[in-house]
Amino acid sequence: MIAVLGIAGLSSCQPLPDVAHALPPPLIAPTPDYRLQAGDQFDLRFRENPELNDSVTVQPDGRFSILLAQNIQAAGRTVPDITRELTQVYSKELVKPQLSVILRATLPTRIYVGGEVNSPGEYLTIGPPLTLVQAIARAGGLKNSANPDQIILARRSGGKEPYLYSISFNNATTGVAPGEDIPMQPYDSLFIPRTPVANVYLAYQQYFQQFLPTSFSYGLSSTAGLP
Repeated sequence: MIAVLGIAGLSSCQPLPDVAHALPPPLIAPTPDYRLQAGDQFDLRFRENPELNDSVTVQPDGRFSILLAQNIQAAGRTVPDITRELTQVYSKELVKPQLSVILRATLPTRIYVGGEVNSPGEYLTIGPPLTLVQAIARAGGLKNSANPDQIILARRSGGKEPYLYSISFNNATTGVAPGEDIPMQPYDSLFIPRTPVANVYLAYQQYFQQFLPTSFSYGLSSTAGLP
């Protein structure tokens, strides 16, 4: 959860792009291609050259090596992407190679949800990826103190620093912008900040309540109608 807390700090000092405009279209699609991660296994099959068939495991560094290709990046890439690259590699040795990459086994997808949810933490999923709304539901749903209009998504895409996106939970759930209910990718981090009112309330508890008598009761209410 440290990465999520760091993201919260960044979000307060720099504008975050709107997800519908900032994310590439394939990431908004309802059923995107699965992206490989370390530990995944796939079979390489040649239609005309079965002697070149191979079984591959993506190594912890996200790469793999085969007979004619070394240290190919796999993590974060799709099966069609890997197939195209291997076809180009084997085209140097074979005439019109006909090969297939068949995903055989995948590790559970890890995502992280923190901030104003009822059960923050790391979550593992097997099979189709959770969407943003499903991930928040898995984390127990939003607290009353959550700001649903500025959920922060941190997503890594090959670089050292994650891309940050601001997403509206309300838009994703009410049909205003259903494309914002995007599928989660491995190691995505969601951070749900507090509302401004919740921050004021927390500050009140931390810095003023200590000076009040223990029998003193209080509550928060709207200022509407006050003179």
